[in-house]
Amino acid sequence: MTNVKLVKTEVKSLYVHIPFCDNICFFCDFVKVKKTSDRQVENYLDKLEIEVNSQSDYLQNLETIYIGGGTPSCLNELCTIKMLEILKPFVNKNLEYTIEINPEKVTKEKLQIYKDFGINRLSIGVQSFSNLLLKKIGRIHDNLQPINVIKMAREIGFDNISIDLIYNLFDQSKEDILIDIQKISEIKPDHISWYSLILKENSIWGKLKKKIPDNDEYFDEIINKQLEVLGYKRYEVSNYSLNGLVSKHNLAYWENKHFIGVGLGAAGFIGKDGKLFLTKNEGNVENWECVLQEISQKEYYFQIIMMGLRLIDGIDFNQVKHSKEALSYFREELQIHFNNQLLEETETGFKCTPRGYEIMDNILLDII
Repeated sequence: MTNVKLVKTEVKSLYVHIPFCDNICFFCDFVKVKKTSDRQVENYLDKLEIEVNSQSDYLQNLETIYIGGGTPSCLNELCTIKMLEILKPFVNKNLEYTIEINPEKVTKEKLQIYKDFGINRLSIGVQSFSNLLLKKIGRIHDNLQPINVIKMAREIGFDNISIDLIYNLFDQSKEDILIDIQKISEIKPDHISWYSLILKENSIWGKLKKKIPDNDEYFDEIINKQLEVLGYKRYEVSNYSLNGLVSKHNLAYWENKHFIGVGLGAAGFIGKDGKLFLTKNEGNVENWECVLQEISQKEYYFQIIMMGLRLIDGIDFNQVKHSKEALSYFREELQIHFNNQLLEETETGFKCTPRGYEIMDNILLDII
């Protein structure tokens, strides 16, 4: 595996990819493999440890760690402990430390292991509270399991729990959305990521060329209104927080901060030798290496605007490095959108107006 030397002070976030799944969901386009044995996982973790240790000098002052997948919770208890031991040297008391879990593979014992190793945020893949829809998308849990997991997690002491949901699913109705809202009102997760279904070509449904229904704006309006009634603040296009518990790790992406990705398929954004690179770990579960792609000034500025405009409060010049220069670079192309009130200036930067969010992709096409 390639050892990429980084600028120490700029790396505050680490993403760890665990690609194993017991079951492959029909819509998923992330790097994943069907788990065949615990030995397969152990061998993967051996290689992950080598990669993490090669970057150890640059991981000493992390603000966030995010373990994603795949399905990290499909690891047995011994492999879970081995994975968390690898990351233990980089855990500190101020860290936001998240792990993705699927309801069907979580036990009270496993939750306690997470807690004992300092994990303080859970991201639960719910997707829907409709058993019929869960079957149609290839999920193997029912609508009671995530509720039970949240209850167990609360009892153990987790006070930062996020759930993932999907809308615009095949055969999904307004009533299904309202049932999801009702369940949210009962279990009160601290954070919600609620994304519209997008079929990527590498997903099972994508390969079958299925066509998704066109209920995106209709469902989005219902979700935004109902979650606001429940006290959730929409702080990003598809993310909602209760009592200010935003995802600090994802904010690092949206605010264009540098981060390291380890494990097969993991991506990163780094500075090296005065240049900027996107990184991607390519290969297979037995062997992977970090591939660097240098980005141009235009690509960098576009990345700043593309990610930052997703935030409801927009881009803060004081928070997002080089964002003022990015606006200046694309000012001529973006001016028409300011004139048409799709973009607006703020005290510290700029953002999309409510109408602008509806056609954000069109705005970005003008500067791509």
